[in-house]
Amino acid sequence: MIWSLIVSQFEYVAVLVSIIVGLALTQILRGVGRMVTTKDGPRAYWVHLVWTLYLFLLIVMFWWWEFRLGTVEWSLGLYIVVILYATLLFFVSLVIQPSDTHKITNFKDYFYSNRRWIFGLLIAIWLWDFVDTYSKGADHFASLSTEYLVYNASQIVGCVIGIKTANERYHEIFSVIFVIYFVTWMYRTFFVMS
Repeated sequence: MIWSLIVSQFEYVAVLVSIIVGLALTQILRGVGRMVTTKDGPRAYWVHLVWTLYLFLLIVMFWWWEFRLGTVEWSLGLYIVVILYATLLFFVSLVIQPSDTHKITNFKDYFYSNRRWIFGLLIAIWLWDFVDTYSKGADHFASLSTEYLVYNASQIVGCVIGIKTANERYHEIFSVIFVIYFVTWMYRTFFVMS
């Protein structure tokens, strides 16, 4: 009883999620910082940087969206769903911006040789997003527009193609379109916190 006076249920639940999301964001920022400050390090590749930007925005959007969970009735199932979502974000941040770059000569080769992991984890995130959304209730899932379903499905399809092809033109176009649409969707969907 006294515990509930000190910290709300949401604040308690949000601590571990916040730590995992914070580690993911740290990995992204540390990787970009290393790219900027290390003169002899791997050469940057703009498509890799676009995906790094996308992941940064995705993590920030997840963090922003977390605030809405302050009004949700928590269960162990919902907690696990949210923790796993944050964990997937952390894993893809490790792949897109690896901690050890000593054996990497350039991020273009790194990106294409690791695209299966990058896009595979992004597919897992967007499939898990359906689970996450539904875990907040069938009414909540049904209240979302058709755009949500089309958007997630198109991300999954685009990532499947990204896994299968190393065509540079595809990855250039896909990365730019993906990020532009994500920014507009994020703005339209999550601009206001409440």
